[in-house]
Amino acid sequence: MSHQERRRALKALLAGDRSLVLPGAYDAFSARLVEQAGYPATYLGSFAAAASAFGLPDVGLVTLTELAEQARRVVDAVAIPVLADAENGFYDAPNLWRAVKAFEDAGVAGVHIEDNLGGKHTAVPAGLLPVEEMATKVRAAVDARTDPDFLIIARSDAAWVEHDVEACVRRLEAYAAAGADMVFAPAIPAAELARVRGRLTVPVMVPGDLLDVPGSDEPSSTLAEYEAAGADVILLWYTVIGAASRNVSAVLEALRGGSDVAGVKEFVTDQRAFEAAMGYDAYEKRSALYAGQEVRS
Repeated sequence: MSHQERRRALKALLAGDRSLVLPGAYDAFSARLVEQAGYPATYLGSFAAAASAFGLPDVGLVTLTELAEQARRVVDAVAIPVLADAENGFYDAPNLWRAVKAFEDAGVAGVHIEDNLGGKHTAVPAGLLPVEEMATKVRAAVDARTDPDFLIIARSDAAWVEHDVEACVRRLEAYAAAGADMVFAPAIPAAELARVRGRLTVPVMVPGDLLDVPGSDEPSSTLAEYEAAGADVILLWYTVIGAASRNVSAVLEALRGGSDVAGVKEFVTDQRAFEAAMGYDAYEKRSALYAGQEVRS
């Protein structure tokens, strides 16, 4: 499927009657697992990309080119649409075209850009870009895309940073008016989402497990509650990489504590199943096709 076909496929999924659940991949292989599990699309967030590609926290250390290249690897590994995190767009409005071009060239189906000024996932006080400035960046991103099916999604962290849902809604309305195809609202619980949804003219995306991360002090909402409230997309940005971290750590701790490899077998994918997921069979078919053939110039 071409990049444009995948973008159109994502739009078709968004037009469906049910919420689109997007498990967040963290690299090319995890994206394949998402696809093989039957999900019609996946997501790459900066949190997972920073951790998997560099072992770094998601505090603005990953550059545009690094994040776009990780997105390209994910896109190349699967046939399903990939949505990506473009942080705050990396540039001001006049230069935001470069970020849009990088992700379009990487083949993703769309990106979200945010009004958060930093400090996510830390105790450092975060700030928000002025609403007018962010709206201008959204307009610039829309103007910069060359494929009209490439989604520009605007994210406001007002409900997260300022604990002000009403301020968040006003920002989302401004970003929708600036041309965003969809808006993204972390920390709006399902109980509030239906009311928020009714005031907006574009689809609403929520991070379904932002409120369900172990240790989070935010109120928890279930996927079913978000779907009932009308969320068009539910992002599981942490679940997949969190599962990988927990299981790898458990195996290593067990082995270090004296367990034999057989004792952790239940946590380890069978090698044959792993190889099947990686596509070793395709190599074997190519090998059989060309076996014994001479290459003539």
